[in-house]
Amino acid sequence: MRGIAEFRALLPAAAIIAASALQAQPDQTASTQESGGLLSFMNRLPELVNQNLPFLVPGGTYWFYGRPHIGNPLQGDYFRLDGGVWLKVTDSVDLNAGAQGYIWRDEGDGDATRYGLYGINLGIKYARPIKSRPGSAFSVGVNYSSPVGRPPASLIDGWRHTDPYVTYTRPLVPSWNLVGYSSLGLDLLAHSPLPGTFGINVLHSNSITFSVGASRQWPRFVGSLTLNGATSELVTDQGRQVFTLTPQVFVPLFRQRLPRWHLLGVLGARATDGPDGRQFGASASLNINFKSKP
Repeated sequence: MRGIAEFRALLPAAAIIAASALQAQPDQTASTQESGGLLSFMNRLPELVNQNLPFLVPGGTYWFYGRPHIGNPLQGDYFRLDGGVWLKVTDSVDLNAGAQGYIWRDEGDGDATRYGLYGINLGIKYARPIKSRPGSAFSVGVNYSSPVGRPPASLIDGWRHTDPYVTYTRPLVPSWNLVGYSSLGLDLLAHSPLPGTFGINVLHSNSITFSVGASRQWPRFVGSLTLNGATSELVTDQGRQVFTLTPQVFVPLFRQRLPRWHLLGVLGARATDGPDGRQFGASASLNINFKSKP
């Protein structure tokens, strides 16, 4: 099958990248630069590209976030808001909890306004720096999410998800503020009593997930390029794969006036190849973050 062949073709490249990363040794100049703004930038990666990445700040630090998603209400689309909190219980352990809500104009019931919660999520993560490689860090954790309430079936897939994972970050070119990151995990599904609908190019079974990418900080914005993948080849008899390439640009807003509020304008594109064919799209959104420390 074409998808399996593509997935297997990635394995030698992934092995070469991993071997190169293990063999590379940081120099003194890199170590000096990483001790300042680069490490601060790496601690912002969870709010930018992947919340599972290491978040190396002191215990007691907290972080509230909001992710509004605005559709077209005149066409029956939804306004959705994902929100939650991260709390560093110790220097190495953090917890997160969140909920997802919606407002919807129901065209099938006289344009009545519907609203409520449609999902909850919980998670725990352990993260530590790798002392032998300055600037590098890893994390292990597990996330759990479940649909709740009585939302429209098109908003949820109707399944509970348990997602254990391991992640790794390291500076690639410190003088460029260029950082690499990767993750490997599982997506384990369990039935819920709520009906739902799987989206296009979403696997309908347990799967192995992975991501690899790089992000760079410029004076006025941050850019990233991430490859996400999932395969059911080794954990089910379905043997399906999905690959998505996502470039994104994050533009900080009002940082000087509101140092603890991290408002980010996000521009992105997406190219997906999966069981339902190829998809291309673009997006624009706003990320809202409030941290206990600037």
